Amino acid sequence: MSLSSLVSRYAERLGLDSPEDVLRARARGTVDDVVDLIDELLTAHVRSICFENLDVIAARAAGEVRGIRTDLDSLTAKLLDAGRGGYCHEHATLIRALLRELGLSAHAILARVHLGGGRTAPGGLTHQATIVDLGGRRFLVDPGFGGGTPQVALALDEESQPRMTEHGEHRLVPARIVLESEMRAEAEWALQSRTSAEQEFRTVYAFADIPREQADLEVSNWFTATKPGTRFTGAPVVARTLGNGGKASIEGRQLRVVRPGEQLDRFERAVADAADFAAVLREEFGLDLHRSFTDPIWEIALER
Repeated sequence: MSLSSLVSRYAERLGLDSPEDVLRARARGTVDDVVDLIDELLTAHVRSICFENLDVIAARAAGEVRGIRTDLDSLTAKLLDAGRGGYCHEHATLIRALLRELGLSAHAILARVHLGGGRTAPGGLTHQATIVDLGGRRFLVDPGFGGGTPQVALALDEESQPRMTEHGEHRLVPARIVLESEMRAEAEWALQSRTSAEQEFRTVYAFADIPREQADLEVSNWFTATKPGTRFTGAPVVARTLGNGGKASIEGRQLRVVRPGEQLDRFERAVADAADFAAVLREEFGLDLHRSFTDPIWEIALER
């Protein structure tokens, strides 16, 4: 793919009003100007490109052991042209290429997820995100953590304040403050979040600001897409941000939707069958996929 077309194709996919030349000009502004731009891109990104692991489950259904392709040609064909979503390695690679094409300095990092109870040791480096360097100030940029991903750029700065989004607050804090030494590994920073209904911040993932080599990213992607029994190889996981506090998600056979409005409308139900699964993917997540692709995925969901 020609990189010269990436900005315009990405902007079209996100439904942005600004033409490419305006986006490029904004990326040459002050640090605050660029942070504002990144915030807008993140908000539009998570509303337009859903989180999904359907290719991972499709490979499992076919009895194949393979990673997810993250070369830029494959990503743009899938996420931009075909209207699909992806999981963290896909989202991170796409937005990092976009930021670099806008002239910004950006590198990949890998993080260890800390959500979920019962952890007695750090997990693997399975989550991929991006650090942007704006004149010596560094910011976490991550559209790829599903329904709980931060929709704003977060400064790697001990003095920075939590940032509010429509889905709650997010902050970066030194890992030494919130993680016991045996749980930190090499981590320098911890991403924490809380929703409006929560009283305390919870640690989402922890990372070191170490630019990762392509080989490290490929190993992490392969592990995440192929290790049996993990969250992303066990069942379909799909999440979409609806805006104004709304979101939709599928995990296995369970659909959860929070619809925005004067008052948030919440409901949850089990997906009934293969036809219902295909319809929900289309109507709730904008994924208009052929039944020959979704039916085998549904069979895997039935195992849960």
